[in-house]
Amino acid sequence: MTNRVLLPGLFVVLWSTGYVVVRLTMPDAGPVRFLAWRFGVAAILLAVAAVMVRAPWATRTIDYGHLAVVGLLVHGIGLGGVWVALDLGVEAGVAALVMGTQPLITAALAVGLIGERIDRRMAVGLALGFLGVTLVIHHKLAGVGNPAGLATVVIAVVGMTLGVLYQKRRCAHIDLVTGNTVQLAFAGLACLIVAWWIGDRPVEWTLRIYAVLGWSVLVLSIAATLLLYRLLRRGDASRVSSLLYLVPPVTALMAWAVFRETLAPLAIAGMALTVVGVALVAAGPAPPGKETARTR
Repeated sequence: MTNRVLLPGLFVVLWSTGYVVVRLTMPDAGPVRFLAWRFGVAAILLAVAAVMVRAPWATRTIDYGHLAVVGLLVHGIGLGGVWVALDLGVEAGVAALVMGTQPLITAALAVGLIGERIDRRMAVGLALGFLGVTLVIHHKLAGVGNPAGLATVVIAVVGMTLGVLYQKRRCAHIDLVTGNTVQLAFAGLACLIVAWWIGDRPVEWTLRIYAVLGWSVLVLSIAATLLLYRLLRRGDASRVSSLLYLVPPVTALMAWAVFRETLAPLAIAGMALTVVGVALVAAGPAPPGKETARTR
């Protein structure tokens, strides 16, 4: 019971720091170039760890293809798209709201693609969670930036959603450490190519950037991502994705503590509504044959 609460809670807190990291990084580095460093360093560290603990590597060529797809979707398009959208002028609230549709999209696709069941209580929970997220960030929806930025964040949420489902469907049997190593390596290489192609701004190596890079590598790309994949192995993709509803409220609390941003009463009410929605989704019925599905 402790792990059922502790691990999801830890994932939400760690994942929520991503928006704070973006805000600290943007003045000193191009988003794609920074992500190339982040993914590359994380891949190297995970590869060293995999060798030290003798973690098993995938033996089939097709598995490396699956890992490459997930790496490009989750890390490259999903995370990278958000960073680029914010750099293009999309308001953080707009980006958070668009990314907040991921649990709804995941639930809809999971029914048809991987055979998950969504009962009435889970459907109500998903709707309440999205409403709660909207209330939390309603005061930040001042603008959407240019059309390119808005299109980028839409592509990001689609990429992240498809990546989560693909990970659940095709990569659940692969070791988490070595699997994430390969995913990050492909994502880092893709970001490096894109950064060169678009002439992204260089990284200004200050003490703050070194600190942010360290946090991004160790906490976001390694710890939080491994937690996400572990949670996916233990539960439905729709149920796990509903945890992302909690990210905007937790991020708002972090922004209040770190940047002294205000918390309106309506935002606090939205946080409570989000928690209720996620609780309803988490309390949904367990799918049949769960143990078998984990090893397929």
